[in-house]
Amino acid sequence: MFDPEKLNEYKIRILLSLFIILFVIFAVVYRGTYGLASIEVIFVGMLFSTVSLLHASWAIFKIKQLNKKKN
Repeated sequence: MFDPEKLNEYKIRILLSLFIILFVIFAVVYRGTYGLASIEVIFVGMLFSTVSLLHASWAIFKIKQLNKKKN
């Protein structure tokens, strides 16, 4: 589901998702993966940000298609 009124919000979600992905990668490179908790944070962080990134990209694509049909 997507809301055609929230195009800018989806763009911000893409930027935030990319930031989270880069932050998790930085944390892994800088701190390493010590213990089960760090692996869980990496897994949940990457999963959440990837799903959010894919959903926002899909919503923007659908909004663009909807706007193209209207014109």
